[in-house]
Amino acid sequence: MTITRDHPWVGEPKERPVVVGIEPGQDPHVLDRAREFAEQLGTGVLCVWVDPGHLVVSAEMAGSVATVPVDPDDADDDPTEVEDALIEFVQQHLQGRELSWRFVYTAGEVARGLGRVAREYQAPMIVVGSRRPGFAGWMNELIGGSVGGHLAHTQHIPVLVVPLSGRRT
Repeated sequence: MTITRDHPWVGEPKERPVVVGIEPGQDPHVLDRAREFAEQLGTGVLCVWVDPGHLVVSAEMAGSVATVPVDPDDADDDPTEVEDALIEFVQQHLQGRELSWRFVYTAGEVARGLGRVAREYQAPMIVVGSRRPGFAGWMNELIGGSVGGHLAHTQHIPVLVVPLSGRRT
């Protein structure tokens, strides 16, 4: 079992922050769109990583989350290295901005995790990237469906799916 720690706000805590789904290899364009909407709404950003390789077994009010790996053969798998890398990505990308943000870790099915965090914080919207281009992205969507599609059909708040394929940098 792995227990992750709560992460404090960087800047002043904000009510009703924009939720943005982040993952390893995240295109910064997704975070940019979430930041733009948060600035327009006068709120902050919750950068949420839903770890699909683990399941939540308990969550404390203080913010710590106990997880177990989906695959019992990965019992030694510790998500904190990926978590630390994602926090560093967000810090570097939002450095110098006057935007409050917070990193939130949870685990399980991605769309459900994002929806749960959005409800908990009364988020005005959820921002996610579109599927990754290429065969791997197509296979992920074929097997599990798109996160944006699941969210759009199950949430009562707006979902922004940021297009990534064919994007000019």
